[in-house]
Amino acid sequence: MTSRSDPANLDDQRVMSKFQYKQELQRTIRLFGSFAVAFSFISITTGIFANYELVLDRSGPAGIWTWPIVTVGQLLVALVFAELSARIPLTGYSYQWVTRLGGTGWGWFAGWLSVCFLIIVIPSVDQGIASIVGHVWQIPEGSNQLTWIVCGVIALQAVIHIFGVRIAERINSAAVFTEVVGMVGLVLIFAVLAIKNQPAPGILFERGPLAAGQAYLPVWFMACLMGAYTIVGFESAANLSEETVDASRTVPRAVIWSVVVSGVVGTLFLIVTILGIRDLQAVVDSGYPLPMIIETNLGKPFAMAFFVLVVISIFACGLIIMASGSRMIYAMARDNVLLGNTVLRRVSSNTAAPIPAILLVAVLGIVAKLYSDSLKQLLATATVLPALIYLLTVATYAARRKSLSTREGYFSLGRWGGWVSGAAIAWLILLIAILTIPREFHSATRVSAAVCIVGGIVYWTLIKRKITRGLAGVHAAEIKDIDGFAESHPGD
Repeated sequence: MTSRSDPANLDDQRVMSKFQYKQELQRTIRLFGSFAVAFSFISITTGIFANYELVLDRSGPAGIWTWPIVTVGQLLVALVFAELSARIPLTGYSYQWVTRLGGTGWGWFAGWLSVCFLIIVIPSVDQGIASIVGHVWQIPEGSNQLTWIVCGVIALQAVIHIFGVRIAERINSAAVFTEVVGMVGLVLIFAVLAIKNQPAPGILFERGPLAAGQAYLPVWFMACLMGAYTIVGFESAANLSEETVDASRTVPRAVIWSVVVSGVVGTLFLIVTILGIRDLQAVVDSGYPLPMIIETNLGKPFAMAFFVLVVISIFACGLIIMASGSRMIYAMARDNVLLGNTVLRRVSSNTAAPIPAILLVAVLGIVAKLYSDSLKQLLATATVLPALIYLLTVATYAARRKSLSTREGYFSLGRWGGWVSGAAIAWLILLIAILTIPREFHSATRVSAAVCIVGGIVYWTLIKRKITRGLAGVHAAEIKDIDGFAESHPGD
C-alpha cells in the first residue's frame, strides 16, 4: 500500500479535497491493476464467445471484419475518456464528467444509463460460463439449468466483492494473465495449423445466407454487435479512480492500452479461428460454434484446458463489471441523487467495500437474467446503452473541452481534441443506428428506449426537486479549480 507521504498519494488526496470528497475507498490499484480492470471488463474472450454464433449465423465469416472498424471507433472514444480521467479522476466516470461539464441533469442521466447498462451486462457476460458448461456437459440450449448457473455465478461474484477490492483485484490480475496466455497461445497454435493444413483463405470472406432480394451490406454491418458489445468498459479503470494510486496518470494509460491490446489480439483470434473451420455448415448449426471449432482442431483434452482459462476470464469480467456498477451507485448515492442514498453510500469499515451497492447490483442482475426474453436481447441492449452513454459524454466534452486546460505531465489531446471528439461523435451516431434500426434489434431498441424514458420520469419527479433545493447533486460552489479546470458550471 502507498504511504500517505508518497508524492502520488499526496496528489490524490489533494484532488479529492478540491472536489469536496473524503477518501473513503482504499488506494491499492497501480498501473497493471488499472489496465487489468479495463482489459478484463472488455474481455475479448467473453465478447467473442457470446457473439460468435450470431455473427456466423447472420453475416457469415465475413462479419469478423467489422471488428477492426469497431476497434478504431472505440479507440476514438477511449482517447476522449483518457483526457477526462486525467482531469476529473473520480469514481463515477461519466456521471462525474458530464455533471461538471454539462450540468446536473445530463450528469444524472449519464449515471442512470451507466447503472442500467452495468446491471444488464452482468448476466449476459456470465452466460458465457453457462454456455461452456452446457457444451461440456451437453445441456440443451434454453435449459433452466443454464439460467441457475448464471444466477449462482452472480451470487459468488457478489460474495467476493463483499470481502473487499483486494481479493477481486488479485483474481482479476490472474485472469488477465490467463486470458492473454490463452488467447495468444490459441492464436499461435491455430496459425501453425493453418500453415500445416493450408485452408482456403476465401472462407474469411464467405457471406451468410440472404433472403430473396436482401442486400448484404446492412447484414454485414449488423456484425458490429460483436465488437461493440465487447470493446466497451475500458472506462471502468476510471470508475475505480479513487482506488487507484496516482490516478490522473495511471488511468489514462490503462484506458488506451486496454483498447489497443484487445483490438489487435481479438482481430488475430477471429482470423485464425475462422481459418480453423472444417465444415462451416456444421459449425453454424451447432449451438456452441466456437467450442466446436476449438475441440475439432485441438482435441478434447487441450480444448478442456482452454475452456478452463475461458471460464476464469469470463468470471473476472463479470467480477469487474459488478465492481464498476457498485462504484457507480456509490458515487451517485454519495451525492444524494438516488433513492435510498443513506444505505447505498455506506462503505464497510472492515473491507472498504460499498456492500449495499454490491448487493443491489447482484440482485438486479439476477432479476435481469430471470426476466429477459433471450440472450440476444441482453446482448443488444447491453450494446446500445454504452453507445448512448459514450455519445452523451463525448458530446459534452466537445462542447466544453476548452474549459479543460493542459496540465504538464498529464494526458491531453491538445489541439487534436476537436477532431478526435468530432470523429468519435460521428462514429457513435453510426453505431447507434446500426444497433437500433434493423428489425432484429427492435426488441433491444424498445428496452433501451424504456430505460431512457423511466430515467427521465425518475429525474423530473423525484431527483430534480432535491437538486434544486440544494439537497443533492454537485453544485457550482463545490467545484474548485483543479490546475486549469474551469470554475464555471453550466446550469441544468
